[in-house]
Order: sequence, then structure tokens, then C-alpha cells
Amino acid sequence: MNQGMYGYGLPPNYATRVAPPKWTTVKRIVATTSTEVVPQNVYQIGVAVFGGGGNSASAGAGAGGGGGGFAFGIVDVIPGQTLPTITIGAASGTSSFGTLLTATGGTAGSGTTPGTGGSGTASVTLRGALTYSGGSGGNATTGGTSGGGGAGSFYGTGGAGGASTDVNSSRGGGGGMGGAGGASSIDSGGAGGGGAGVGNKGGTTSTATSSGGGGGTGLPGSNGSASATIGGAGGLGLGAIGGAAGVSGAGGAGSSQATSENIFIQLLYGTLNGSGGGGAGASNSGGNGGMGGGGGGGHSTNTSSRGGDGGFGGGGGAGYIGGNGGFGGGGGGNNNGGGSGGVAGGGGAGAASQGTGGVGAVILYYTEGY
Repeated sequence: MNQGMYGYGLPPNYATRVAPPKWTTVKRIVATTSTEVVPQNVYQIGVAVFGGGGNSASAGAGAGGGGGGFAFGIVDVIPGQTLPTITIGAASGTSSFGTLLTATGGTAGSGTTPGTGGSGTASVTLRGALTYSGGSGGNATTGGTSGGGGAGSFYGTGGAGGASTDVNSSRGGGGGMGGAGGASSIDSGGAGGGGAGVGNKGGTTSTATSSGGGGGTGLPGSNGSASATIGGAGGLGLGAIGGAAGVSGAGGAGSSQATSENIFIQLLYGTLNGSGGGGAGASNSGGNGGMGGGGGGGHSTNTSSRGGDGGFGGGGGAGYIGGNGGFGGGGGGNNNGGGSGGVAGGGGAGAASQGTGGVGAVILYYTEGY
């Protein structure tokens, strides 16, 4: 009889383990613990570990923090068993599940040098193991501020924060779980945040007052229009329409296709379905992203303008006030305080104060009877 990973006998007729047809139950661990107990009628648990995101560079400097690393594996257990110590990392900190799974945090930005993404490691004894690195923060020139990197995840390596390559007031968007934040090379322009899904990056700026749209889970965000009064549209989601481009006004919010499925189950299977927020036209704000969508960019010198917040898995858009990243998304760069990274996301840089990286997380998946 297979004695299992910890020496406990497995249930009858389960000498060879297989993952359940679908993971149905989720529990997020939010604080370090050594007392978590396996539920009744559960014989294997999928464990996802995210490291903490890195802070951006200190106030006045331009580089974003790196996103946290990611690791996943399936652990054989028996009902009533106490799990190994689960550690939740702070910003730039390491999260872990005993010695079996570890995800290091992203590093902080330093001056114009971006933070690097964390990494993940998984024991060779685990089934279904996955490891991905977080995205790096965005590059920046003196005077510009860049976005924070997104976390590694089931979508793969985290998206890099958007770069800022103008010496004055250009602001890069935050990276999503797969899409990079949009870059900005024009004074006053704000770029969009990246969405979940590889390649679904945020839109870039085209003129000083036309900002990029946030990436969705289906397509990248559109770049700001050559017209100074029209922003970029948000990228499409899986069945969700992208946020409308701002026309002499704020960008429209992204949307999400209705579903009753738990958001962490959607993350595991890559079915986040939201779209990106629209970028602002003229001196206005970007729209917020849907679930999996990045926030649209906003104007970066108008004090009432802000980048849109990223939805779950999306990066924040850039603006005078940077948008915050959703779970796993980096914060947007801005002209005031840096946008905060979501859980495991890197902080966006700010000219007045730095953006903070998000804490790490551990997610448990299980299905009764398996």
C-alpha cells in the first residue's frame, strides 16, 4: 500500500493517486500558521504559493518593484492531519508550505533600477508541480516613474511593469499576471496596466494627453490615439467587452462576464474573463479593469486624474495618482504617491512617495472524496 508523502496510509483502492476531475473547494491562508488541519474526506490538496511583491524605489526615484514568485504542487494527505507550517511573506518576503513549496518575493526598485521578480521552487516529490517567476519592475529615466511587476501564477511568468523613458512626467502601467504594463515615452502621458494572460499588455501613450487602455484576458489594451482627446480602449475579456476609450473625458470601466465560480478556481484554470479599463482622453482618469483586466491610464500631471485600478490579476494604470494592482497585479507609476501592488504584486513608483508591494499568499485547493 502506498504510504503517502508523510507516512500515512492512503485510502483503499488509491495506491496510484490522480488529481480530481476538477478542484471544487478553495481556502486562502492569510496569516502564517502551523495548525491547519486537513478536512474530512480529503486525501490530496493542491497548494499554490505566492511570494510578496517588492516596493518601488524611494520617493523621487523612478523604478517599480518586482512581482512575487509562484509555486504549485499536489500534496498527499489524510483527513485530520496537521499540515506543515504555512508561511505568508510580507512585501519582498518569502511564502512557503513547509519545505515542499517556496516562492520568494520580488525585490524593491532602487533609483532608476527596477526590482527583479521572485522565483518559485517545488519538491520533486510533488505531483503536478509548476513554478514561475514574477515580472520585473519597469525601467525608468530620471523624472519618469514606472510600474510594478506582476506575480507569477497559473498564467505563467508575471508581466513586467511598464517603462518610463521620458525625463519629465511619463508614467508606466503596472504589470498583470501575464501581460506587461504599458510603456510611456511622452511627457504627461499615462499608460495602461497589463491584464492576466501572456501578451495581454497595457496600451502605451501616443500624445501628452491621450492614455493607453488596460489589457484584458483576451486581448491587449489599445494604445492612446494620435488625437490628443481620445484614449485607448481596454482589451477584450473572455466574453467581456473592453472599457470604452475616453473621448475628451474619462475612460470607461472594464467588465466581467457573469459567473458563479470562485475567483481562485478561475485563476487556477485560467478562465478569468474580465476586460481592461479604457484610457483617458485629455486630462482625465482611466477606467478600472474587470476581473483579469488592467486599469486604463490617466493623465499624469492633472492633480485630479488617476489611473484605473486593476481587477483581480490585472495591473494598475498610470496617472497623476497611480492605480492599484489587483491580486497579483503591479501598481501603476504616477506623479504623486506610487500605486500599491495587489497581493504578490510589485509597487509602482511615485515622484512624491513610493508604492508598496503586496503581501504573499497561500491558496489550498481540494475536492471531497479525492
